[in-house]
Amino acid sequence: MAGKLQKKHFKSLAVIASVTALVVISSTMAFFSSNDNTTNKFIGTRFDISLTETKWDAEQAKEVIPGQELDKNPQITNKEQTEGYVFLRVTVPCDTQMVDNDDGTPMDSALTNVPMYKFMISAGTNPETYLSDTEFSPKQKVHSHWKLIDDSGSNYTYFNSEEQQFVYVYAYAEGDTLTPLRKNEITEPLFDKLRLWNFNEQFDPLKSHNVRVEALGIQTDIPGISAGNISYVWEIVSGEAGNA
Repeated sequence: MAGKLQKKHFKSLAVIASVTALVVISSTMAFFSSNDNTTNKFIGTRFDISLTETKWDAEQAKEVIPGQELDKNPQITNKEQTEGYVFLRVTVPCDTQMVDNDDGTPMDSALTNVPMYKFMISAGTNPETYLSDTEFSPKQKVHSHWKLIDDSGSNYTYFNSEEQQFVYVYAYAEGDTLTPLRKNEITEPLFDKLRLWNFNEQFDPLKSHNVRVEALGIQTDIPGISAGNISYVWEIVSGEAGNA
């Protein structure tokens, strides 16, 4: 028993040290704001990643109306020598009571838990066009190098019923294998724009409608982790491993 407890304690230390960068992007109907808080620490060596959005325009986001599209292209940079596996976690609010169809007609009352924001990705055409999922569902479109962690087939990682939020966790991976991010490498953006759904008069401006983006990563040489076991690596990064 003592051996098992010691092993679990060691794993907890590794989890705490593996979360190396955190960025929160907050958004409301009236304004968007951005804060960057980076923590660089790991046992034995430093592992430093950062999240950037090269197309972000704070002025554009000061007045946001239903249906508007905002440039937003979150991507991760590895700033150190050590290779790492990286993840993006995006929290998107939902408010079914205030969501309408694009033509202003009410949404089907039988539908519930619709995200207020849809991700948009470039179609790679000239002139530039962007694609988003148009269903009243949790589905989102992201670029091909990002894999949604979804063990239940629900099109999201989990739903926070208390906060009424969808949480999407994406691994930087090729198929079912994590892609090591090397020194100075930058990931493909997760998406290129956010699109705000159409809303009716029940919109509550006093309610929080924040979108939260977090970048997290772990060194590739941690004992016991494998590029082919995405869910387990995410459990370690998020602190969920060993808690069952």
